[in-house]
Amino acid sequence: MQLDTVRAVVTGGASGLGFAVARFLVANGGKVALFDLNAERGAAAVAELGAGNAHFFRTDVS
Repeated sequence: MQLDTVRAVVTGGASGLGFAVARFLVANGGKVALFDLNAERGAAAVAELGAGNAHFFRTDVS
C-alpha cells in the first residue's frame, strides 16, 4: 500500500496506538502531525519517524 499523498493528524501520536498508526502511515509514504501532551515522547517520536515525515504539536485534545 502506498500512502505518499496522505497527510494525517494523529491524536495521542507520541505513544501507544497513536504512535503505531503514525509509524504505519510514515512507513507507507505518508506524513503525520502528532498531537500529544508529552513533549519528551513527541520529540522521540519525531526523531524515530524523521523530521521530514512527522511534526509534533503539544496539544490537549481532551
